Amino acid sequence: MSFYLSLMNLTVLIPLWVTPPPPARVAVLPIDLNDLSNQRVSRELRGRMGRLTEALSARLGTACGYTIVGLGQPAQSPADAKPGYFYAHPDVAVSIVGPAEVDWVIIPRLNRASPWVADLQAHVVRVRDTVIVSNRIVEIKGLELTPELASRLVDRGAAWMADQISQSIETASGTEPAARRRCRA
Repeated sequence: MSFYLSLMNLTVLIPLWVTPPPPARVAVLPIDLNDLSNQRVSRELRGRMGRLTEALSARLGTACGYTIVGLGQPAQSPADAKPGYFYAHPDVAVSIVGPAEVDWVIIPRLNRASPWVADLQAHVVRVRDTVIVSNRIVEIKGLELTPELASRLVDRGAAWMADQISQSIETASGTEPAARRRCRA
């Protein structure tokens, strides 16, 4: 009888040993524009960058399974902060979102070479030690062209970048084998 009770206790405890850790908490800052061209920026680009930020956050939350901590525009940015400030100073970005209890901060920017060519680039920053564990880049061609193409590019660019960010987080965390990917583009 005591053997069966011990066996029942063991079967109750086994799920506690194999319970996966809670999903990482991720904050995504709004995408900054890094304009490398000498050409005029289209009126629609800022709105498309906002939709790209939303799509990236949504993709990391739904397809990748992370807990997304909503931030909006950081309220405590330094007075001299220019576009790209947080990208150049990830420690400041972490200090601003730190109270929100996040594990990872994503600091994206859109490197615009022309209306036809842009790269979405993102620092993946581990909050506990403010280390940039990865810098990922996804090419997005045609973001400033037709609304239909831009809509598709926002979805695909967010999916590609979410997959890249997920790989970086999982590798730096050591939580999943490299062969298994949390989310796919």
